[in-house]
Amino acid sequence: MTEEMVLQMLDHRDSDLDDRTKIALDLTEDYVLNHGQGVDDAFMDRLKKYFSEEQIVELVIFMGLMEGVHKFNTIFDVDPPEQLTDGKHIVGLPDVPEDMRQFVVDSETAD
Repeated sequence: MTEEMVLQMLDHRDSDLDDRTKIALDLTEDYVLNHGQGVDDAFMDRLKKYFSEEQIVELVIFMGLMEGVHKFNTIFDVDPPEQLTDGKHIVGLPDVPEDMRQFVVDSETAD
């Protein structure tokens, strides 16, 4: 994904992105803004022009996963990854409370 594509997502409906990407972004926007309350039949029919039912399920599962990651990062104040000049990222460990960190260590050594 290029930087130009990312910038086009800000106003994806009026962008040069392909229709498949636009409908996926519409679904994402609906999921976030309407808290995953569901879509109407007309919207689902539009989605099915570009995605199979399995792909739609995968998209929604991925959205839920990313929402969970976002909430985790917010709760534990995890900094975003630092981007290096070669495009790779450095991801640090989450800054979680010590007792929680110790619980993870203890549970790993219990096996």
